[in-house]
Amino acid sequence: MRKNILIIGYGDIAKRLTKVLGTEFISIYAISRNDSDNQNINKINWDWLSDKMVDLKVKNFDSVIIIPKPSSLDEKGYVEGFVLATQNILNLLSSANINRVIAVSSTRVYGSSHKGLVDESSKEMPSDYRGELIMKYESALSKIYGPKLTILRFSGLYDSQSNKITHNKLHRDQAAKIIAHFMEYQSKNSQTNIINCAEDSKILSSEKTIGNAKLKKTGFNF
Repeated sequence: MRKNILIIGYGDIAKRLTKVLGTEFISIYAISRNDSDNQNINKINWDWLSDKMVDLKVKNFDSVIIIPKPSSLDEKGYVEGFVLATQNILNLLSSANINRVIAVSSTRVYGSSHKGLVDESSKEMPSDYRGELIMKYESALSKIYGPKLTILRFSGLYDSQSNKITHNKLHRDQAAKIIAHFMEYQSKNSQTNIINCAEDSKILSSEKTIGNAKLKKTGFNF
């Protein structure tokens, strides 16, 4: 039986994810403002800053993947991309039947004051409006989806074209593979699952280092 997958935010990571998944046994519905030349997906044009609803074509989804993006890098752009857009997305999905939701987030929520190892038990202490608004996005989704929700907190994304790679880093191809992994992973936890997603880094006492032990414990290997 074919699975229906909905990707909200069909950009670079989502395109890499589509390649990882393939479309032989999966029907992919992808929401974006822009058109796509991929004939193997069901493209839905929608501006998630608009409260105008669109037809999702189907009502039952095995997985919904949310990949948010600020409309600009200033505070207004983050409010739009992580607060306004989230409310519109929740309204859009309110009548859908969904088995699981995977939300891409950021390790920015931990802030800059942590030193040494940071894992999922570390306290979130946002040091700017970006981290604070991303936390609001996580909270809004958690209230609605609870145990159906997995939050993937990505570290600094990079690829072969990147000029700067941060200490806490995650290749974009690996990011796509992690999303695919959690589309199949069955958690025994009844609470919202939060997973830090970063490649191995040397733990520095003078600098925040995002740990990935929980990610690896689920069976994901870099």
